Amino acid sequence: MKIKLYGVRGSLPTPLSGSEYREKLERILESAHREFKEKNGTFSVPAFLQSLSPELLHPVGGNTTCVYVESAKGQKLIIDCGSGMRELGNDLLKEGIAQGGTIKILVTHTHWDHIQGWPFFKPGYIPSVQIDFYSTISNLKERFDRQQNPENFPITLDEMMSKKTFTLLQRQQTVQIGDFKVTPFLLKHPGNCTGYHIEENGKSFLFCTDVEVREEDLSEFDQLRAKFGSPDMLIIDAQYSSEEADRKIGWGHTSGRLAVRCGEVLGVNKLVLTHHEPDHPDEEIIRMFNQEKQSTALSEIVLAREADIFQL
Repeated sequence: MKIKLYGVRGSLPTPLSGSEYREKLERILESAHREFKEKNGTFSVPAFLQSLSPELLHPVGGNTTCVYVESAKGQKLIIDCGSGMRELGNDLLKEGIAQGGTIKILVTHTHWDHIQGWPFFKPGYIPSVQIDFYSTISNLKERFDRQQNPENFPITLDEMMSKKTFTLLQRQQTVQIGDFKVTPFLLKHPGNCTGYHIEENGKSFLFCTDVEVREEDLSEFDQLRAKFGSPDMLIIDAQYSSEEADRKIGWGHTSGRLAVRCGEVLGVNKLVLTHHEPDHPDEEIIRMFNQEKQSTALSEIVLAREADIFQL
């Protein structure tokens, strides 16, 4: 099972600002100048790029939540339709989806940052493409219709020519969706949000975007471990610093520290921290990440960046 992240920001798409770009560019050029002098003419551009720190070589990314999952047999599953979905659609077109195929989409909830990419998903306009939506939301189609009301967008949902179905899931009930066994469960978030346990060929991960976890909520992750065992990977909201989380009780997001605690309770092999705060520049996100990962014995903690790929 391959998992690729197409959007890792929370709440709002966050393009790299001009000042942030300039700062990164200055640091790269300063590093290149030093290395060029040290190497005395044997400077290698590929080797230099490989030596750059992650925040300079690989920006965190500004698109909102969209995750692509592909089975060993090539079946396609998408989780959420944030702004990263536009680039995912472009990639699927390059792979030939316009010739016909089926795409399954899981929706966690319909806050705008998790559905705003759908109208820009080009496969959704192709008649030969079948798109099957799954969620625990009884009126999901109506919510997508409202997003594309002519007051908000020039093309309605029904005018998008792909074939579409909407299937209602029940929380805590496992269903087979193509090659994947999928179990939805409730997450604590304003208006509610659904997490998903996704399994294929004995490998599994939990997707827990948009969840507010406080110390008293950790027992819910004990219950998830009792139901699913220890998944191979947990992808979880870590939008806030501890100080921000204490100021924003009820806003629906988790501190990095408590996201790490969730991974410890579940006993995961790999913990991926995502849904980054739009007001945090890359350097602040990385600083918070480095601070939180020092306080745990988990074997692998990853700061989610756009285009990250995981193989389970």
